[in-house]
Amino acid sequence: MLARPVIPGLVLVLVTLLALWQTTQIRVAVDLSGLIGNQTQGAQAMTRYSERFAPFRAEEVLLVRAPSFASEEALDALEDLVLELQFVDGVAQVISLPGLPAPGRTGAWLTGPELADLPPGERLRQMRTESPLAAQMIAESLDATLISVAAERGALGDAFAERVMAAADSVPGLDVTPVGLLEVQRAIAVELIHDLGVLVPAAVLICLLISGVLFRSLRAVAVISLPPIAGLVWFLGFLGATGTPIDPLMGALPVVLIVLAFSDSIHVYHAAIGALTTDTPRATALARALAQTAPAAAFTSLTTLIAFASLALPDSPSLNAMAWTGGVGMVLCLAAVLAMTPVLMWALGVPRRGTQAPGLFARVVPPALALARHGRVVVVLAVLVLGGVWALQSRSEVGFRYADYLPQGAPVTEALAMMDDSGLGSDRMLVVIEADPDAPLDRVRRAAAAIYGPGASGFTEGETGARMLDRMAARDGSAHALPVQMPIAASDIRADEALSALEARLAEAGLAGASHVVGPGYALLVEGPRIVESLRFGLYATILSITLLVALVYRSIRLALVGLVVNLIPIMGVEAWLVLLGREVTIMNMIALTVAFGIAIDDTLHFLNRFRLARGETADRVTQAVREAGPPMAATTLILLAGLVVTLASSLPGLSIFGGLIALAVGLALVADLFLLPGLIRWSMK
Repeated sequence: MLARPVIPGLVLVLVTLLALWQTTQIRVAVDLSGLIGNQTQGAQAMTRYSERFAPFRAEEVLLVRAPSFASEEALDALEDLVLELQFVDGVAQVISLPGLPAPGRTGAWLTGPELADLPPGERLRQMRTESPLAAQMIAESLDATLISVAAERGALGDAFAERVMAAADSVPGLDVTPVGLLEVQRAIAVELIHDLGVLVPAAVLICLLISGVLFRSLRAVAVISLPPIAGLVWFLGFLGATGTPIDPLMGALPVVLIVLAFSDSIHVYHAAIGALTTDTPRATALARALAQTAPAAAFTSLTTLIAFASLALPDSPSLNAMAWTGGVGMVLCLAAVLAMTPVLMWALGVPRRGTQAPGLFARVVPPALALARHGRVVVVLAVLVLGGVWALQSRSEVGFRYADYLPQGAPVTEALAMMDDSGLGSDRMLVVIEADPDAPLDRVRRAAAAIYGPGASGFTEGETGARMLDRMAARDGSAHALPVQMPIAASDIRADEALSALEARLAEAGLAGASHVVGPGYALLVEGPRIVESLRFGLYATILSITLLVALVYRSIRLALVGLVVNLIPIMGVEAWLVLLGREVTIMNMIALTVAFGIAIDDTLHFLNRFRLARGETADRVTQAVREAGPPMAATTLILLAGLVVTLASSLPGLSIFGGLIALAVGLALVADLFLLPGLIRWSMK
């Protein structure tokens, strides 16, 4: 390419333009149920429920607020709202407080003769007292109520949601906020689109600025930045051409790819500067520099690709999609760097002979070399650090936080938190109670008392209770499904706390073996920890496979084990940091740890590559490797940190957690590679 760059250059331009055109086809699709596969226990439980009772169907859920519904005006407005919703095109059913049937007869309870003589506030309190269903529809403070709007088959979508909200806005005096899974997914999609339009350009701009500060040449910045940008365009174009949507798990992937590609590009350019310090012809020197760095760049991309590939292990469509798209992105970005860099060096004539390497990070070399001379001290230090982070990491717990997926500051997030605080709960689940043939209603009554409170079992009595239970019964009468609103989304709490308390109450009632909970939210809570454990196994597999690969490539088990020790420190260090913060290891955290290991080992591989190319005794080779690899390692780490830190500005907690934890791991990896790896190599390979 250095000898005949014109035709390859034209091909690269055409490929980039074609990819840029395909980026217009990119779409965002958010489906939180994609976290769990169809064969998981949670998904299978929902399938069995659909076969026995009725299929789960998505609904538009509305949180309706007023200063107080304990007034005739507010109740009239609520009834007007329900009436308006019933006439919306595509609505199949509206479930609301005014629609609850009266005890012992057909017709509405709220406006019926049983409550006609009571003031509005007393009517609502009596309904809450006598019916657990009413208690789950209106807050104890009587200032908020829930309405569920079920759509006809095929009617759900953005247009349907807009019609529902238009009807709600036509009723004055009420504050109506859409909540529920559908609105959560719409809010996430809005934030994803915002992040793609803001965070990715911000990461590119930061990388450009740092490259300019380091190399102080517009031509150098062009050579360094255009290949990573083109690689990202190729990746986005690939997503558009294949119709692969971007989901919440993939939201940070473009930022990760661009900063990794910048890192490879800086290593290549830095090597080119070093190659031009001799009298060797320019083309020959640049070719040698590329030949020396390309294998290391390919190897670092391979390790990150392996980390992404491990995400295919859990039964999770979203994770599986991230596994293969992340791998494709790594390949395309590496191809852009290796193919475009020589063409740009030829076209722009940089680096020039005599160009000095950036001296900003040369200061890391003396302290690294000074510590490397004391091999035993480094070994003791490495053992102490590794033992300390391992002790903390071993105390970590697995959990699931629904708040990781809720956009911060979004109306739906604030509404869900308000629902939890008011006792309405932010997610509806169903408790399935298997019937006892000898006492058909005994278990249901005990379950009602456990779920709704000691006085709630009365709603199963009499003709009204029988009619209500018929609506909750399985098709064959073998079980009943009792609805319950669960607080799983309020602020930043563990989502399984309320669920564990519910299951404990059912066990105390003697129903542990005769009851189980189902629902999309329940499936996420149950399968989340299982996915984390599967991801942890994938992380171990990634560590093992990369360690074996390092041993094979560098033909040294010692170097592989030294590299393993050095790179376990940042990964365990991040998990230890989570323990210190009192945080559990969640799905997003575990994804970050897995990808972080594939990235953190990059500096190790670049150092080992320079160590392999050096000549002389072990001590001399280590010194040469530190001098040649240390400054670009520090520079690329700065690029990685600066690019990843922009994800902290995302209002999606999962995305900011993902970028933040990887940034922490990369920072720790640089410290370990500079100040532990050289000394460990000198000590182990005397």
